[in-house]
Amino acid sequence: MIGDWNTKYVIKIAKYLLITCCCVLLSTLAVAKLSGSLSVEAITERLKPMGEVYIIGAPAPGSEPAVAVAGVGGPQQIYENNCKMCHQAGVAGAPKFGDKKDWAPRISQGLDTLVQAAWTGIRAMPPKGNCLKCTREDIQATVEYMVDAAK
Repeated sequence: MIGDWNTKYVIKIAKYLLITCCCVLLSTLAVAKLSGSLSVEAITERLKPMGEVYIIGAPAPGSEPAVAVAGVGGPQQIYENNCKMCHQAGVAGAPKFGDKKDWAPRISQGLDTLVQAAWTGIRAMPPKGNCLKCTREDIQATVEYMVDAAK
């Protein structure tokens, strides 16, 4: 008899707890709905980033780039936007801009070989020197610009 009473009592308490939890949840949702905190605008406002990160020298998000688009402009502009980051310091074995000693063995291979290497990429250099919008003529003109600076 005592065992039956305990089981009935535990089940009854569990039912009351479940009903209480559901009531609390529903009342919380009702208050949130009535206050407007479940509106799309309110949710969007809560989920937007707390701040933004800007890198010095980089264009602000949503603004037009300060530098011309790669592939648009002359050889000097293409060099400045794409090639300079490696060829100025000789990164990963790239011949330094204007350095006759670095460029001499490459120049001796001929302009066609240099243009082909720039077009397809060589060792650490990506195809087209990462100038995705450059045409083959743009690449050739930029290679000639770099070769002329090393003569």
